[in-house]
Amino acid sequence: MAETMENQEKSFTELGLNDSLIHALIKKGIEKPTPIQQEAIPRILKGMDVVACAKTGSGKTFAYLLPLLHKLFPKPGSENKHALRAFVLVPTRELCQQVYKEVSSLIELCRVQLKAVELTSSMTDSVLRAALVGPPDILVSTPACISKCFSANVLQRASIDDSLEILVLDEADLLLSYGYEDDIKALTPRTLKCQCLLMSATSSADVEKLKKLTLHNCIILTLPEVGNITDEVIPKNIQQFWVRFAVSIV
Repeated sequence: MAETMENQEKSFTELGLNDSLIHALIKKGIEKPTPIQQEAIPRILKGMDVVACAKTGSGKTFAYLLPLLHKLFPKPGSENKHALRAFVLVPTRELCQQVYKEVSSLIELCRVQLKAVELTSSMTDSVLRAALVGPPDILVSTPACISKCFSANVLQRASIDDSLEILVLDEADLLLSYGYEDDIKALTPRTLKCQCLLMSATSSADVEKLKKLTLHNCIILTLPEVGNITDEVIPKNIQQFWVRFAVSIV
């Protein structure tokens, strides 16, 4: 179901975020949510599956990280769950590092007992196992690395079935083009009970395919300037011309 973006500005407090997250944002110099954050955060907090399409630089990473952390924060009087509770899957190692840096920074600023790890396919099985000791609450990785962990029995499929609460597919418009379709399909049976979020810079056929693969009854949020992938590659203010040349072979 697609929803129209509202124009009314709201604060992070009005969006329902934990006070410690709001204080962490202030320390980072972030005082007001971006439009995509205004729309995505309250819906994610309600447990909805969300597809959020907004251009690079619009704040999509915090649009899912903030409510994800809020939902994983230990509740007063309850014991911490020692299990993998959230996967954030991205197409590249570089993006994996960026997301891990952001989530680790927020956890540190909030002084909360949550653990995030970053896994890449270049790691050996022994390094992967060591990283998963605990286990962590949040795993930031690529789909191929998750498949590697399953194949090497570094991750147990049955344990994921019971513990996974949130799956994020970031840069969803790139995941299939990077060849991760089989890896995501292998993970899909593990996501039947969890909340699924797709973040994308464009609306494309690949995003639609991923939506059908992983999401349930989802909400689709699209900023007005986001179009299809052709609009992203060729801006509307660029004119295109065909020029024909007569070629003679001497």
